Amino acid sequence: MRKRVNYVSLMFLFTLILGYNAQAQTIADRITKRDVQPKVERMPNIINTLLHDEYAPAISPDGRTLVYQSNAGGKTWEYYRLWQSMRDTVTGFWTKPSPIDEINGDFKQGDIYGGPSLSYDGKTLYFFAKMGEGSEDIYQSTKGTDGKWSKPEKVAGAVNTGEYEGFPSISPDGMFLYFMRKKDGGSSSNSGSAESDKGGSKTKYPSCYKLMVAKRKLDGSFGEPTELPSPIPGDCDKHVRIMPDGQSLFFSSTRTWLSPKDSKDFDLYYSAMEPGGAWTAPVLTDMSPWVRTTMYSYQPDMLVSVAPNDNPHVLAYFSSYRGASHELFTYPLQERFKPKRTCWFNATVVDSATGAKLKPTVKVTNLTREPLSYEKYAEQGKFKTVLTESNKYRIVFELDDYEPVTKVVDLTKDISEWECSAMIKMRKKGVQATITVLDGLTNEVIAESNAEIKPDDANGKVSEFKKTGPGKFFALLNPGTTYTANGSADQYEPASISLDLKNKVAGDTINREIYLFDLSKIVFQNINFNTARPRTMDEKELDASLLPKARQELDKVHKFMTDYPRISIRIEAHTDDRGSDDYNQGLSERRAAAARYYLTKVKGIPESRIEVRAFGEKSPMVPNNSQANWALNRRVEFKPQIKK
Repeated sequence: MRKRVNYVSLMFLFTLILGYNAQAQTIADRITKRDVQPKVERMPNIINTLLHDEYAPAISPDGRTLVYQSNAGGKTWEYYRLWQSMRDTVTGFWTKPSPIDEINGDFKQGDIYGGPSLSYDGKTLYFFAKMGEGSEDIYQSTKGTDGKWSKPEKVAGAVNTGEYEGFPSISPDGMFLYFMRKKDGGSSSNSGSAESDKGGSKTKYPSCYKLMVAKRKLDGSFGEPTELPSPIPGDCDKHVRIMPDGQSLFFSSTRTWLSPKDSKDFDLYYSAMEPGGAWTAPVLTDMSPWVRTTMYSYQPDMLVSVAPNDNPHVLAYFSSYRGASHELFTYPLQERFKPKRTCWFNATVVDSATGAKLKPTVKVTNLTREPLSYEKYAEQGKFKTVLTESNKYRIVFELDDYEPVTKVVDLTKDISEWECSAMIKMRKKGVQATITVLDGLTNEVIAESNAEIKPDDANGKVSEFKKTGPGKFFALLNPGTTYTANGSADQYEPASISLDLKNKVAGDTINREIYLFDLSKIVFQNINFNTARPRTMDEKELDASLLPKARQELDKVHKFMTDYPRISIRIEAHTDDRGSDDYNQGLSERRAAAARYYLTKVKGIPESRIEVRAFGEKSPMVPNNSQANWALNRRVEFKPQIKK
């Protein structure tokens, strides 16, 4: 954007300045009163300097940080550097601008740094630069915790070529980089504004560019850029700027079929992505002709940056050429050009069992505007992105050895219903087991119950175990092995079940129940036996040997099984320790068989509802050290259970 300033133009400029303020204010007031346009305001003199260009503003979303290119600050007027100014949050005044030395570096004649674009969080600055020989390329710099910018680096990927790439503009989510690239066979200038180099707009051969966009890949680099599709390209285009909503843009263009009659100036156009992904036909903004007629701008070569969160107005910051230099202005955007509202979506991502911070891959699918979908890595333990009003999103978190987690965020709803934060708990892959502890008589959940799961061998592992509700428990288990699940509750007899996962694979689910019986409601006295004679007895003889009290107890068991037909009984028979192990084992088997015979053959209970176990002398109730204790250990016990 080289400039030639002679004494005649200087005299003209000074004369123009004398009458500018009053006349411009009068015109602006008149137009405002007619409700045709809001007022364009020139930025203060601390920003706009006499006879120097202030160009290509980039404003942070909150309107507090301004970065732009300027040739101020030296004798070499025709070469450009990046400058920044901060707005005081109390007074609203801008600080004195200063060059960003960390980026401009060892500035040499012939270098150029320009076309800045701030990321939505203000921590990354994109710009183009020409350093020494070669063409312009796009660079980036990040702001450290000390507020200083890092040394510039070329953006990674396929954006930069041996030709001109300039004036980048980054989407709010940081995933799409818009920029302009020299047209094949066309000319270009260092600033992308060759028209203003010649002091006017009606040049014979203006510099024209292709408006490009590149999508960031998972590795952080940008993929192969593509030209913005029809209907955006016009006769001659440049300076594309994506807005903070990521789905509307402004750009400069000459379009004889849309521009004011006989106008060959670059005007500012607007387009937005519709649901489905197509761009709307470009609309000539009201700003361009109004600035041309009221601001004495020969050619409103405007680069727009918008501060959507700078209340009470959404201001557009733009530069415009006024005969001798470019200056910066602000303009309250009309409602139809305001970017859609956005929300910072913040997700905390942790292991569901340990709480450890995780770094998954996140796939963000825009279900409304599919071309704006992308995937990226989360930071350790957190994921942040910008989501836009009028869109519905499906956000999937994926990580090796973990089950994917899907979150749907619907910003088509009223803003009061937006969900802009989430706790993402990722569960390791495995068999997902749900255990419910129930009352064996009523089949109701035992709310205050407890449970545990233990592996039966070294191959088993309980990756996660937690109580998920009254009487409900969740466990994440290894497939291909077996486990034992134990349930317990006050006043209930503990119970266990086996979990056989030998034929299960990761991702399978199982649902099992543990039935407990309230011992205060089920009272069966143990059946005791006299010392058995040392000879084999058949079932009838054992039945005949049952004591009368034992028969009474078996009758109670029969009534219980009749009242609760879904409940089965396990008969467990025991002996004292007198006699050999083999003898006692056989004796306990015959005693269990005698009880089963009475219940099935005499009382008519189906055999399928009776299970018998004989323990011999292995499980004494009390020590075998007296006649009384021997009698207690000679017993048959009854254990209710639910058979599926």
